[in-house]
Amino acid sequence: MKKKLKIFAGTIFVLVMVLVIFAETLLTNYAKFFEIDNASKGADAIICLSGGKQTRIPKTVELWNLGYSEKVFLTDEKKRNSEFRYLEISNLQFAKEVSRIKNIDIPWEVIPNRDGGTTSTFDEAVDVLSFAKLRNWKRIIIVTDFFHTRRALHAFGKVFEESGISVQVAGVGNDIFNARNWWKSDSGILAYLSETIKFPVYLFWNVEPRLVENH
Repeated sequence: MKKKLKIFAGTIFVLVMVLVIFAETLLTNYAKFFEIDNASKGADAIICLSGGKQTRIPKTVELWNLGYSEKVFLTDEKKRNSEFRYLEISNLQFAKEVSRIKNIDIPWEVIPNRDGGTTSTFDEAVDVLSFAKLRNWKRIIIVTDFFHTRRALHAFGKVFEESGISVQVAGVGNDIFNARNWWKSDSGILAYLSETIKFPVYLFWNVEPRLVENH
């Protein structure tokens, strides 16, 4: 019995040491699982998803300037407090200001939503698909934060499955965290642990999952 306990304790000790020694590598690879970046030039449109205009809109500007597409669009996000919405700068206003600062004349447009704005990535995919069909698009690029790319592409893939329209994704980083240090900041932990919960949920839904309403 004592011999078995010693073997068990020794095994646990070795496992703990392995986790300690390789923790950074394991955490980095874990975060990278959620990241996809496969955009290529020549798309019919670049679609900037809502939920992170400070990072996603500048990336969209960069892609447009590099010739990934001649057309750029923003999704229509639902306001979190309609009473004071006039105090908040909209995605379109922010996009135009970024373009002005960079001295680039970009033809921004907003993809409309009939319900007062989207509340999930599935919502955005449905809006974009309707919009794309009317314009006979063949390929689009969606722009979102790196940690959100796999889930976003998965949602769009489900919605666009029988449309004949190809969807690619362009990921964008931020100045606070990335895959190599996300566990060192509150926002990084929140982002990747949130994806840990949301991505499996998206695997089992083909429409907007009402349990997940944020980006």
